[in-house]
Amino acid sequence: MSGHDAFPHAFSPFTIGSMTVRNRLVALPAGTSMVEQGIPTHGDVEHFERLAAGGVGMIVGGAIVVHPTTTLRSRKLVEAYQDDVVPALRDKVEVIHRHGAKFIGQLVHLGREFIGGESDQPPMAPSPLKTPRDAYPPHELTVREIDDIVEGWRVSTENLVKAGLDGVEIHAAHGYLVAQFLSPQTNRRTDAFGGSFDRRMHFAHLVIEAMRSVAPDDFVLGVRLSGEEEVPGGMGIDDCVRIAEDLAGRGVDYFSITHGTRGKYVKDASNPDAVAVPSAARVRAATGLPTLVGQRIRDVGTADHIVRSGHADLVGMARALIADPELPVKSATGRLDEIRGCLGINQDCRAFDPHLHCAVNAEIGRGRHPGYGVAVARPKQVYVIGGGPAGLETARVAAGRGHAVTLFEAEPQLGGTVRVAAASPHRATLIDAVDYLGRELRRLPVEVNLGAAIDADDLAEIRSLADNVVVATGSRPPALPAAPPGSSMVGVDDVLLGRVPEGVGRQAVVYDEADGFWPAYSAAEALARSGWSVQLVTALTALAPRVPAESAGPLLGRLAAAGVELVVGHRVVLAPDAPPTLRSAFGGAGHELAPALVVWHAPRVPVLLDGVRDAVDAGPGQAPLSVIGDCLTPRRISHAIAEGYRLGAEI
Repeated sequence: MSGHDAFPHAFSPFTIGSMTVRNRLVALPAGTSMVEQGIPTHGDVEHFERLAAGGVGMIVGGAIVVHPTTTLRSRKLVEAYQDDVVPALRDKVEVIHRHGAKFIGQLVHLGREFIGGESDQPPMAPSPLKTPRDAYPPHELTVREIDDIVEGWRVSTENLVKAGLDGVEIHAAHGYLVAQFLSPQTNRRTDAFGGSFDRRMHFAHLVIEAMRSVAPDDFVLGVRLSGEEEVPGGMGIDDCVRIAEDLAGRGVDYFSITHGTRGKYVKDASNPDAVAVPSAARVRAATGLPTLVGQRIRDVGTADHIVRSGHADLVGMARALIADPELPVKSATGRLDEIRGCLGINQDCRAFDPHLHCAVNAEIGRGRHPGYGVAVARPKQVYVIGGGPAGLETARVAAGRGHAVTLFEAEPQLGGTVRVAAASPHRATLIDAVDYLGRELRRLPVEVNLGAAIDADDLAEIRSLADNVVVATGSRPPALPAAPPGSSMVGVDDVLLGRVPEGVGRQAVVYDEADGFWPAYSAAEALARSGWSVQLVTALTALAPRVPAESAGPLLGRLAAAGVELVVGHRVVLAPDAPPTLRSAFGGAGHELAPALVVWHAPRVPVLLDGVRDAVDAGPGQAPLSVIGDCLTPRRISHAIAEGYRLGAEI
C-alpha cells in the first residue's frame, strides 16, 4: 500500500487563498544560519532544496528580519529589508519550485529578544520591561521608531514579492515584537499602541496594512500565533482566539499555531507529541480560516489523523524534516522503515555552532559527501567491530555504496552506550537512532554478528581477510574510587540501568565532576523518582551548562519538583577511612556528608582492542584499519554518526 492510500488526508492537495499546495505537509520555519551579511549562502539554498525534493507541499523559511534594529552581530539571520537579498532568495525560490513545493517567507522583528546572540543594537520593545532571558532592559519604542519598523515590514514584503515567493508569514508568536505589542504583560503603553485590546492590536494592523499595500492579490499572507505562551501571566488560548478573530477579516489567509515563548517552544522528548493541536482546532473553529499546526509532530500518520479529524488543515514539522528531509516521499511510497526519526534532544539542531546541524543526520550543515550513495566500481570486504552509532553508521553508508560489510558486536544487542543513555528519564527516544540503523543494516543487507567479542587474535585474522577494518568499540564507565565508610559507591550507568536498591527516604549524593551534560542529572532524576533524597553536586559554576537550553529549564524544573538539592561550584572530596567532604571548588573549609549512596560521574574511558594503537598503520598483507567514535575519545552521538558517515562514504 502506498502512502497516498495509507495517508490520504495528509497527501491530499489544499488551497490557501489562491495558492494550491500538493499536500498538507509543511516544513516549519527553521533557519540554517548559513547566511553571510544577512544574505543566504549556497549551503542555505541547498538545505531548502533538499526539503523541497523530500516531498513537502509547502516550506516556511526560517525567520527573516525586517529592520536593522533587529539584526545580530553575526548577521546570520536573513535580512529581508536589504535589496541585495533578492537574488539569493530568488535562487531559493527557483529550486523549491523546481521540486514542486511552495515557499512562504516568515518575517520577524525580535523586539526585546536576541535569541542568544549579541547585537550592536539595543533591545527594544513596546515597554521597557526586561525579559528574563537577556541581560538588558529594552528601550521603549517611540511612535516614530514604530513607524520606521512598520516601514521595514513593507520594504521586506516588497523584496519577498520581487524574489518570487508565494507568500509571507508574520511571526507574531514566541514573544517576539508583534506578540510583545499584543500581550498586556509586555505592553504597558498608554498611547494609541497600548491599553485596551484594540489599541494593543494597532501595531499588528499597521503591519498587515503595510504588507498588503505592496503584495499582489494572489500573495498569501499568514500569521503565526502562540496558542499558549507558557509563561506566568502570558497569553493563553482565549487570547489567541480573540486575536485570530480580529485578524481574520484583515486580509489574512491562514494561521500557524504553536505554543511557547523563546526558550520554551522547541519541545524536547519530555513533552508529549502534537502539543499545540487542541489550540489549532480552537482557532480553526473560531475563524474558519485554514490553520497550520506544528510542534513535536514526527510522522505522517499523526499528520493524517490531525487533518482527518478536522483539527487543522496543514501539519508542520521542523526537526523531523531536519533528521530526514525525505520523510514525506518515504511515507508516500510506503518506505516507513527507512525514515530516520528525530530524537527530540535539541542537541545539535539548536546549538548553531556555527550553523544548523543534526545529531542523527550528518549531512545537515556539512552537505552531502561526494562519495555518499555512489556505487563503487569494486566492492570491498569491510569489517566493522562495534555496533554503537559510529560502527552502525559506517556499515550503513558503506553497504549502501555496494561494499560487502560484516559487523561484530560484543553485546547481545546493538546500540552501545546509547542504550544506557536511553534508559534515562525522558530520554527513551535515543534508542530510535539505533533502531533505524538496525533496520537499514537488515535492508541493505549487512551481516551482523551479536555476542561476538573480538580479541587481538581475531583482529589479526580479520585484517588478513578484509579490505578495510573499522574499529568502533565505544567506551565504558571509568573505574570508581573506593566507597567511603558507611556508603555504597556506584556509577551513573548503574543508576540508569536499575542496579541500585530502592531508597525511600535515604540520602544519595550524585557528583558531577566537570561534565555538565545529561548523565549525572539523569541519574539524580532517576534516583529521586525511586524515592531517594538526592543532592546533586557539580564542580562547575553553572547547572547543566552543556544540556541544550530548551531542555535545561524543564530538566531543572523536574529536579526541583522532585526535591533534588542542587549545589554548584563544589567538589565531593574522598579520603581513605573518612566520610566524604563537600568543599567549595574555590577553597575554604568543607563539611562532612553522610550519604547512604554516592554516585560518581567522571569521563568515560575509550575501549580499544589490544594492539589497536600500534596496528593503525597497515603492514604487508594487512587491511587498512580506522578507529572512530568513542574508542577514539568519548564524545556525543553526533560525533560518532558524523565520523561513521564520513568514513563509510570514503572507503
